[in-house]
Amino acid sequence: MIDIKGEEKSLECMISVKWDENRNPARKELPRGWAFFAFKSGAKALYCGYTPNLAQRLATLRRKAESQAPYEELVRSADALEFVACPEALDALIMHKVYAHSHHPLYQNVLRPEADYVYLALDAFRFPFISIQNHTNDDWTYVGPWRSRFFLADVSDCLSRLLKIPFCESGDYPCEKLNIGSCHGYCQAFDEDFTEDEKPDLAKLDALLKEAYLHPNNGILEMIRQERAGYFDALEFAKADLLDSEIENLEQYRDWLNFLYVTKSLSFSIESITVENGLLSRCSFEDAEYHFPRAATEYRENERLALNLQDVDEARVIYDHYIKSQQG
Repeated sequence: MIDIKGEEKSLECMISVKWDENRNPARKELPRGWAFFAFKSGAKALYCGYTPNLAQRLATLRRKAESQAPYEELVRSADALEFVACPEALDALIMHKVYAHSHHPLYQNVLRPEADYVYLALDAFRFPFISIQNHTNDDWTYVGPWRSRFFLADVSDCLSRLLKIPFCESGDYPCEKLNIGSCHGYCQAFDEDFTEDEKPDLAKLDALLKEAYLHPNNGILEMIRQERAGYFDALEFAKADLLDSEIENLEQYRDWLNFLYVTKSLSFSIESITVENGLLSRCSFEDAEYHFPRAATEYRENERLALNLQDVDEARVIYDHYIKSQQG
């Protein structure tokens, strides 16, 4: 059980640095690991957040301020940055929830770091079969959100190479991947010059996509690990090294997919917190009780593995804490 009443986690222990003349605090001033932070202008709270890397998060804020007006307003209006190191991600999340609930920071609902997150969209009966989208408004099968579209592209490229399933990078079909034999050309199912017997079986593609993208333990990761071991044993170290990034990506994909399968049904209550449907609904903090009611989200069947963009970071922190506690 996590203890959230320790002195080192108190909001009163936050360190404050001047922001108007020092928008890039020296790294030695910033905590390493999880931290809660808040921007202020005088006594007014402007924005708060939690992060495993405060220096990187500040760099992202400054970069966005160069092109996005709300971020520019924040970094221009703030005169102080306050922060406190946290021993665990859950501590940082709780401090964030309590602070936002109590202070209503001016830019809290305007700045949305999750706005860059994306969903994987699958539909074996619609070109381009696999898509990376910013929403779940249509009738594709959605998975996510994911924090990086480049990560999803790398995973899709790997699975396409291994299984010869589509990963269409242009709007034209068929493309050169069919010519070089790296894809089975399922797009030809839409070619009116083909007879029904000649057209690729899209039902087979549907089964392949579901097995590759929706089943965490589909054996693909183990197959690549075995391939790498074979290269290593044959002293072909360069070829073995080329597979390292694919193995790492597929490990991360499997881990995130496991999270998406569990989080919506994750509910528990202990002395310090209550979790409902994967999200924090209550916490005890500094001898006070805080409640965070929210309306239940109605997900469609094709959103079974999709979360709201604004919920995913919180849900992931709670999931990680739960898994760690179960492992002892």
